[in-house]
Amino acid sequence: MTPMMTHYINVKEKYQDAIVFYRLGDFYEMFFEDAVEMSKALGLTLTGRDCGLEERAPMCGIPVKAKDNYIKKALELGYKIAICEQLTEASDKQGEMVERDVVRVITRGTIMEDAILDEKQNNFILSVYEKNKNFGLVWADITTGQLYATEILQDDDYKLLNETLIMISPTEVIVNQSFKDMSGDVSVIKNNEIPSLDVYMDYAFEKSRAEKLIKDQFKTITLNSLGIESSSLIVNAMGGLLEYLNQTQKRTLPQINAVKIVKTQNYMHIDNCARKNLELFQNSHDQGKRGSLLWLIDYTKTSMGARLLRKFLNEPLQNEKEINLRLNGVEELYKNIIKRDNILNELNQFADVERLCGKISYGNITPKECLALCGSLKKLPNIKNLLVDSKSKVLNSIYENIILQNEVVDLLENAISLDAPAIVGDGGIFKTGFSEELDSLRNIKSNGVTWLANLETQEKELTGIKNLKIGFNRVFGYYIEVTNSQKNLVPFRYQRKQTLTGAERYITPELKELENKILGAEENALKLEIKLFNQIREFLLTKVQQFQDTALYIAYLDTLCSLATVAVKNNYNKPKIVSSDEQLIIKDGRHPVVEILSKEQFVANDTTLNNTDSKTMIITGPNMAGKSTYMRQVALITLLAHIGSFVPAQSAQIPLTDRIFTRIGASDDLNYGQSTFMVEMVEVANILRNATEKSLILLDEIGRGTSTFDGLSIAWSVMEYLSNNLNAKTLFSTHYHELTELEGMLNGVKNYRITVKEFNGQIIFIRKIVRGGANKSFGIEVAGLAGLPEGIITRAKQLLKSLEQADINKNISLANVQNNVIEEKPKTNYAEIINILKEIDINKISPIEAFSLLNDLIQKINK
Repeated sequence: MTPMMTHYINVKEKYQDAIVFYRLGDFYEMFFEDAVEMSKALGLTLTGRDCGLEERAPMCGIPVKAKDNYIKKALELGYKIAICEQLTEASDKQGEMVERDVVRVITRGTIMEDAILDEKQNNFILSVYEKNKNFGLVWADITTGQLYATEILQDDDYKLLNETLIMISPTEVIVNQSFKDMSGDVSVIKNNEIPSLDVYMDYAFEKSRAEKLIKDQFKTITLNSLGIESSSLIVNAMGGLLEYLNQTQKRTLPQINAVKIVKTQNYMHIDNCARKNLELFQNSHDQGKRGSLLWLIDYTKTSMGARLLRKFLNEPLQNEKEINLRLNGVEELYKNIIKRDNILNELNQFADVERLCGKISYGNITPKECLALCGSLKKLPNIKNLLVDSKSKVLNSIYENIILQNEVVDLLENAISLDAPAIVGDGGIFKTGFSEELDSLRNIKSNGVTWLANLETQEKELTGIKNLKIGFNRVFGYYIEVTNSQKNLVPFRYQRKQTLTGAERYITPELKELENKILGAEENALKLEIKLFNQIREFLLTKVQQFQDTALYIAYLDTLCSLATVAVKNNYNKPKIVSSDEQLIIKDGRHPVVEILSKEQFVANDTTLNNTDSKTMIITGPNMAGKSTYMRQVALITLLAHIGSFVPAQSAQIPLTDRIFTRIGASDDLNYGQSTFMVEMVEVANILRNATEKSLILLDEIGRGTSTFDGLSIAWSVMEYLSNNLNAKTLFSTHYHELTELEGMLNGVKNYRITVKEFNGQIIFIRKIVRGGANKSFGIEVAGLAGLPEGIITRAKQLLKSLEQADINKNISLANVQNNVIEEKPKTNYAEIINILKEIDINKISPIEAFSLLNDLIQKINK
């Protein structure tokens, strides 16, 4: 093989699990199996290259300037990319190879390129270490330097592990072999809800090695200062992560300079089912952001703020004091419009300082990015001035923790040209006056044009050659060109340099001296610029931790402004946070997203739940009337309150809630052989096993995936279990009207219905929640609204009448039902009627509500 191809083979041998992008001039080339695979995956033309063997080596390539698009596509397909760069310039000596080596391995969790990253979402790489069903989890975003860790002990059913993995939402996961062996029992892994696991070398997780890596990374002689000395699980997991990052990134990562220990009990737990049903981060229609809760509340001006807002939504708080700190900050910004608008104006065009810290640490921040950093740091004094008279503790804390960077601003303002290039090697980085040496070299370069013009005029006069001209090319440098017709006038001091068809080119001592001066100045100016810019990079590196701290508080301010803005725009109010054993009371609550997207006027509703006499609402009413919307809005209002947001309600008292569970809608999971009904039952089982008296439960149509009697029996039994074994606040919607008889039989159960009106055989949805159970389902009317043929609707009504006149609980045939045989009236549920009458506040009920309620009670008694 040729020397170059031999070198390529040696490189590939070290990086067998990656695609090697081998730099050849302006292209990254791939060879052999990599080339064949990538030509198909990336749609590249497969060619060949002589390699010293009988057959040419398969080859394909991409332009260096277009690499980001190809890398992004390859990463999405699950590949790793080893970047093998040229480390030396091409030599003039025949056969001398350019030195090359892998400078970095790009994986989904180690992307640094802005063009590939989502600016509004963290890019976490996660390391998991397992031992005896105990887990250490450590995750990092190397673009920002954020590092988090937690441990999960004796999690035999993997409940907390599943929820934590979903909360982290990593883009890449490395694990020890032990975790891989048991991972088939972890549902989020089994269901492919996080990326596939990459088993990393077990020695990387060994404690002694891990401790050394951690101490080296954080420049400490003990783990005590990091707060992880007592958790070997976290130490093991962090060691594996740091080893992996060192091996793939080929450099130190000074932006990772602190670790935050995450205590999972400090956050409300929301499983993946609830996240999807409540549409927190994406809608259920096309999985896009529009229509999600995050889409609605995101008015952030900075990428840092957008990421922090997502973190808020991912990790709702469980501490009443911390929630109120946020709420008070939002309240101050909500009430002070001028302050909020001025802050937002300052935050507009504020750079992503967190990710610029990553670039500074990587040593690849560009001159243009330095200008962006400078422009953002210049805004800090104004932002601090706007916060100086803040009343809330959280805004005062932000004020105190924003670190002004006047020294950095002065340096960058004086140094970096406003026309600075994106690439350091292009030159033109610095302003005139920043460096005397650089200015001198630039003067030589700019004056060179004048010098050459003067020399050309001088030579024409001395030689009498009127068409003499001085030119330049990259191969021969500067020359004097004389046409063949004037060659007889060329003086002896001219030295022949190149012969052309119609002319000769010459060099003189004077021109050679100018050439050395001009070209040397240009080369030296570029070298000096690179040197000076590297010095600036090194200076910025000393400020990274300060930049990171300030960026965190700017992001916090941006997030609070976002929550205040959405509250003002959509008429939200400040909730009252109370202990978990107090009542949940919502006055005129609204679904935050539906009220914005709906073309109809949204109807607000009240909710009262506690852990004693009103802990379960059985909600009846027809499809499309708004049962699911109502239940979701209660959950979303509860969730928003826990992130420190105002809520879509006239008023709200929200007790601390440890979990929100939802069982709303279902679909077949054919990949794992589960029917709709099986999926439903698995979700219900999860709720019943894990809910506590501090939880909020949403159950929609339990038992509908099987026969009527089976489904009714399951729903009834679930309700009894909830009443007898759990004191969780529960919203339970159903079409089984028999379940309304549970009021008075089970403690804490109350009936509610969605009001509708019948008119000329059709129904009008009022969408108001009132006490009492629905006396019919209106399913046939809804079917008519859906467009079923009139003949089907008429026949269905005939059959319904027969069924209503029959006792469906007897073993009767459909033939008997059709013939209207057997008639028996059900018993009236007097307990429900008495409870409704007892709860009426005659001073608060409206005439229309009173009429509707009275009409409903009469129908119940008559029935």
